[in-house]
Amino acid sequence: MMPEIEFEKSILGQTEIKQFAQKNNSKSAFDILNEVNWDFKDTKTQYLTHRFHSYPARFIPQIPRTFIKLFTKKGDVVLDPFVGCGTTLVESQLLNRHSVGNDLNPLATLISKVKTRLISTNKLEIIAKLLNKIEREIKSNNRKLKFPKLPNRNISNLFNDKMIEEIQIIKENIDELNDKEIFNLSLVALSSTIRVIIESENGDNILQIFKNKISMMSETLKKYNKYVDNQTKVSVITGDSRRLKNIESNSVDLIVTSPPYVNALDYYRVHMYNMLWLGMNYSAFKQNEIGGHSHHLFNRFRLLSEYLGDMLRSMIEMNRVMKKDKVCAIVVGNSSIDYELIESYKHFMNMAKFIGFKVKKSIFRNIDKSAKYFSNGKIDDEFIVVLQKIKDAEHSYSNHEFIAKIVRKELEAFRERVKNNPGSSTRGKPVTKERLKKNVDKIDEAIKNVEKDIKFNEV
Repeated sequence: MMPEIEFEKSILGQTEIKQFAQKNNSKSAFDILNEVNWDFKDTKTQYLTHRFHSYPARFIPQIPRTFIKLFTKKGDVVLDPFVGCGTTLVESQLLNRHSVGNDLNPLATLISKVKTRLISTNKLEIIAKLLNKIEREIKSNNRKLKFPKLPNRNISNLFNDKMIEEIQIIKENIDELNDKEIFNLSLVALSSTIRVIIESENGDNILQIFKNKISMMSETLKKYNKYVDNQTKVSVITGDSRRLKNIESNSVDLIVTSPPYVNALDYYRVHMYNMLWLGMNYSAFKQNEIGGHSHHLFNRFRLLSEYLGDMLRSMIEMNRVMKKDKVCAIVVGNSSIDYELIESYKHFMNMAKFIGFKVKKSIFRNIDKSAKYFSNGKIDDEFIVVLQKIKDAEHSYSNHEFIAKIVRKELEAFRERVKNNPGSSTRGKPVTKERLKKNVDKIDEAIKNVEKDIKFNEV
């Protein structure tokens, strides 16, 4: 096994190595946060199982790794309630911390499971047989295939009949696997293959793309096994962050997470084709997705109200599951609605004070938009909000009246800011004063509809 310090050098800069070494000196973990270069420019972000599957707007592994090293010890429990593709879980596992990941997106939790699941070398030999069988069947094409109906979108035109046929043959062979671990691994490889086709707009050799993906994943898992203690527990839950019903109160030592950004991205759209071929219900995910474009199309400020309500419920649940005095790090970027800047990190800091958290600091970081790990052109930078639990929240996620009160308070302050400084996020686009004045009216409408828009139907 490579010594930990050598592994650190392979993914972090020398400055960060030195800062971690200082932890045992007089400086506190919070002091060291001030010294870290949070841009992590030119550091390696795609290593080991982080390479398994592309994922939009994910944070770089150095962020959770830094917090895990500074604020936990081996054997502690780390939670990511918006786990995405499992970055926090992988880093926790590499550092011998137990971890729990939660996400409403079933594709996200599948990817997270595969990236953190140790599979024996003997089992991986099943893959060679699978690939040989798929290759023979694509050449002979003797199956009676059932083709899924593709969505009425331009992207569907990328998939011609031959491509659809190859994908379906691969999927049906995967479905016949008896081993659950290899089944999940193969599904993620197929999903990653579909992402390659969509991102490159080229599917000339789907079988070869799939073979390369699954071979890379199996070889990577062999290396991953060398770095990980098989006694380290990883739990992945397909659930709602607004009600973490499968996680016990006062059981978590650290939270590191990056929730969805309001009005910035629809995850169901990004993952629609992956979920389609994997047999997942993307329509159900769409209905409950937090912060997505598809909600409140005629008044985006009502989307902001809904988003703040969802985030407040999630933060209350974070407080519930955390141990007292432990740290929560939330990575969130600013976004915009109708030419107005949404400073999400400030909303998080304001709301935290009402639910048992102390705001320790907010950390600004630039985003390297050229990096493959990040794929959202609307966001140039982001903030890390660092909170510490000082007491249990006095209100639960189900206290609708309390949620409405806090959200209304945030919207009213936002309205005053927009009224006094309209057009804070025009991004150079020409917009009239008359158009901007309408935003105040829209925010007034959102304030009137707070009780309606923050309703949460627990599944």
